[in-house]
Amino acid sequence: MDTGSDNPEGRDVPRSPGAILADERERQGLARADIAQRLHMSVSQVEALEAADYERLPRGTFLRGFTRNYARSLGLDADAVVGLLADDAPRETAPDIVVPTQNIRFDPLGQRLANPYVKAAGVAFVLVVLGFAAMYWWLFIRPHGPVQPTAVKKPAIEAPKVEPVAPAPEAPATAAAPASAAVAQPSTAASPAAMTMAATPAAVPPAPVPAAEEAPRVAAPGEGTIRLAFRGAAWVEITDARGKVLLSRTHPGGSSAETIGKPPFNLVIGNAPEVRLTFNGREVDLAPHTRVAVARLTLP
Repeated sequence: MDTGSDNPEGRDVPRSPGAILADERERQGLARADIAQRLHMSVSQVEALEAADYERLPRGTFLRGFTRNYARSLGLDADAVVGLLADDAPRETAPDIVVPTQNIRFDPLGQRLANPYVKAAGVAFVLVVLGFAAMYWWLFIRPHGPVQPTAVKKPAIEAPKVEPVAPAPEAPATAAAPASAAVAQPSTAASPAAMTMAATPAAVPPAPVPAAEEAPRVAAPGEGTIRLAFRGAAWVEITDARGKVLLSRTHPGGSSAETIGKPPFNLVIGNAPEVRLTFNGREVDLAPHTRVAVARLTLP
């Protein structure tokens, strides 16, 4: 590798790394754009390195790495070219580090706490904590007083009515009392009727006569009658044409039910296999309308 040329005085003048790289690039017929694409650099950076314009390039490790990669891409001895760069490029000087040793401000904890802003923040924090504590005590801990038992009002028991006892009739006097008698002696023998009435207990009011049972309702013209007999417990809900619920409850086994209303009727029967349905005296088979033991049907 040619690193210099003869000058008129016969001495070798060292060539810059950029000039060596530029000559080899031109010898291989490559443009600066080709080198920039290989190295993922800009064309202006390649141009600055070849012109030894180091002010346009970062110094130090970046400059040496850039030169080494450029030389390797051209097949040159990278260490030799980087060695020339050490003599040609300006050295990077380390920045001066100044450690201040005087006028260092030191604020002790006491002085920081004496700051009025710090005091105000501390007082506000304490007030907020106390407020939350008071609210918690008021909502969850505060006793709400003893629970007063609810007075149970007992039904008043009426005393049996006692009919007044009629006084016994006086016996007719058989002989006039002598005028000389100062005081008449009362009769010590009580009347048998008075003794019987006194021994008779208070009259008990007669028990109320139960009202006569209402006669079963008869379907009017345009209405229908539904009768159900339950072999086992089943739940039934029946609504009429107006959407009114005529029957909705659970019936025990062995019972029956009947309802009258305006058709059509919508029926939902639970445990349908245990139910016998009759509509206007005609038995209705629930099997075709049953799904998983629940029958749903409409009666016209």
